[in-house]
Amino acid sequence: MTTQTPALVQPEMEDTHYGIGVAHIGEDGDLIALGHHSDRRTLAAFNRHMRTFVGLDNLADDRSSKAADWPPAFQRKHAVFRAPDPANCWEDPDWHWVADWCDADTPNAQPVTLLRF
Repeated sequence: MTTQTPALVQPEMEDTHYGIGVAHIGEDGDLIALGHHSDRRTLAAFNRHMRTFVGLDNLADDRSSKAADWPPAFQRKHAVFRAPDPANCWEDPDWHWVADWCDADTPNAQPVTLLRF
């Protein structure tokens, strides 16, 4: 990490579905889920988020979309969450958090699953 900002142990997510905290991340519509869960449970949480938070039919906004199409787009990583650094011009101070990707053994690292579109 490039900052001394303290880690956030409980990062605020947009919502929780099936016990999984979910939020949008980045500017391309990507999603993040707290934890490493089964593909089925992760997909269910992401789909529910798109229905309830965004108002789409599902991730693809297409009822003919197949569940098997999505797991290849999942990325399981680890992140340390922290508040945005006001001195960093690339971080908006209004964001709830910033995720710094890291190794699993990094202090305060949390498992996360990303869905990249």
